[in-house]
Amino acid sequence: MVGEYVTQTDWMAAHKLTDWRPRLAHVATYTAGFAVVAAQAQMSLPRAAAFLLAIFVPHFVVDCRRWASGEHWPPKPIMVDQAIHAACLAATAFAFGL
Repeated sequence: MVGEYVTQTDWMAAHKLTDWRPRLAHVATYTAGFAVVAAQAQMSLPRAAAFLLAIFVPHFVVDCRRWASGEHWPPKPIMVDQAIHAACLAATAFAFGL
């Protein structure tokens, strides 16, 4: 949540759906936080790189668009986005035995 909300600037949040540069900046900052997890798990460099890539790629793809309409319930797109992110993180953790 720190990478998703605290380190994401207003510029990133406002433009990440329409411009790859703020999306790249956001996802790179978000992913960098997981380097601590790789270090704590004492991953080899190739395994850590694969782990970080497995965090980075799905997050970049998910942040390309809104995944639900908020017509009847404005928080819905944020909830769907976060559910997808959580599912991707759970799958990555499972795949890497964390």
